[in-house]
Amino acid sequence: MALIFKSGDELFDQGIDLIKRKEFAKAKSNFQKSVEKDGKNAEIANIYIAIIDVYSDPDSADRLEFLASRLEATNIGEFEFGLTSIESKKFAVELRLTAERIRIFAMNGNSNVREDKGNKLLQLAQKFQMQIGNDGLKLNELISNDVSITGIRESLSIQALGYETLASAVVLTDPKKAAEMLQNAYNYRKQTGEDVGNDMNLIKAYSKTAKCWICGRSTTGEGIHFITMSSEITPFMRTGQDDIQKSAPENFESVYVCRPCYSAISRRADVISKQYFDRGMQELRNTEARLQMEIAEVRAYASMRR
Repeated sequence: MALIFKSGDELFDQGIDLIKRKEFAKAKSNFQKSVEKDGKNAEIANIYIAIIDVYSDPDSADRLEFLASRLEATNIGEFEFGLTSIESKKFAVELRLTAERIRIFAMNGNSNVREDKGNKLLQLAQKFQMQIGNDGLKLNELISNDVSITGIRESLSIQALGYETLASAVVLTDPKKAAEMLQNAYNYRKQTGEDVGNDMNLIKAYSKTAKCWICGRSTTGEGIHFITMSSEITPFMRTGQDDIQKSAPENFESVYVCRPCYSAISRRADVISKQYFDRGMQELRNTEARLQMEIAEVRAYASMRR
């Protein structure tokens, strides 16, 4: 049987057809072989290989940046990948920004790290707005066939996340400022049609001021600086105290307690619980030891009777 060896150019053409059928693994193999055989389309073949690698792992900043470098180095202007038309230099810009977004999203740590992350997100949002604008994001089109996401829309979402991150960084020291940050995030998310319920709930919580039922100290930031604790408030206590509304919700089924009082009570409760636990475990071990002795005595008695 005669063997048919395909040329680099034939392998390249076959790879193009495989992309249209979304058989990317086979297409990548064809492009690699085409490059090895010095096909005339080696440059675009290498770009296709890099795109397929990004398609298989779009959350890899390294792969995005590698593809960007390929596109920045080529003189090829516009080309097709399946049904998507791509302009090399513009796509390279988008890939760089997307890689930057991935690296910023990965930042985690204390309030200083979160503040740095929030500011970086706001700067990145400006880049999406200025460098991509109303153009659609090609990466979204390639990965999910979504042509609705533009640079402006992405900028709004990133700005919202930036302000949410800044809010989380300052809420321990300035809950009212955190609420202001979240108001900005709310406005940006509302423009994109995203769910704003969580931002609104946090704005209300961080803006709320209450007086601790226990120590009487006023503080702002529900869930952060004061906690709601289930309690029973008698009718006399409801009417016999000034500013009762600031120390308990309107239903009088709980009280507001500042975090220092709450944590002091919780930690003392933990100590007492551990003491009871240790005492119970010791009694259990004593009981076990006594039972083991009794079992040994029964076995010894039974052995003597044989």
